[in-house]
Amino acid sequence: MKTYTIIFILAFLTSCSSSLDRFVKEDKDSSTYNNNELGSFSNVSEGVILSIREVNIAGSKALGTTLGTVLGGLLGASTTDKKHNKEAATVVGALGGAFIGSIAEKYSTQDIGYEFLIKTSSGVKVFVDTEISNLKTGDSVYIIKASDGRIRLSKK
Repeated sequence: MKTYTIIFILAFLTSCSSSLDRFVKEDKDSSTYNNNELGSFSNVSEGVILSIREVNIAGSKALGTTLGTVLGGLLGASTTDKKHNKEAATVVGALGGAFIGSIAEKYSTQDIGYEFLIKTSSGVKVFVDTEISNLKTGDSVYIIKASDGRIRLSKK
């Protein structure tokens, strides 16, 4: 019973920063809207794209860390029958599993994105997205900020 308590505590501590919203990738371009955007106004401004460059989008780690902690802890606990060794094996297994799970998730969730520098009437703004949507340097665009705070670019 003590082994499962240790695993639970370690899993809880590693999942504290987890938010499942980070793991859901939405397919959203300039012609796709969410249900919560129906019937509400969006703020629109205008701009010109000054530059576009490819950037790396860092992967998340929380879910992999949590699953790795649980699986590593269970695996560590099952390697020995001695009480004192079992607790140590559980902790070592959980820490090793957390490390491996974190690395695995980081590399499986990272992505390539695009950084847009956009000149607006109020200055230069930076926008990062995973889609380039046939936009290029010099294009005039509408900058649409939805009520949920998400921003999208649409060619004029």
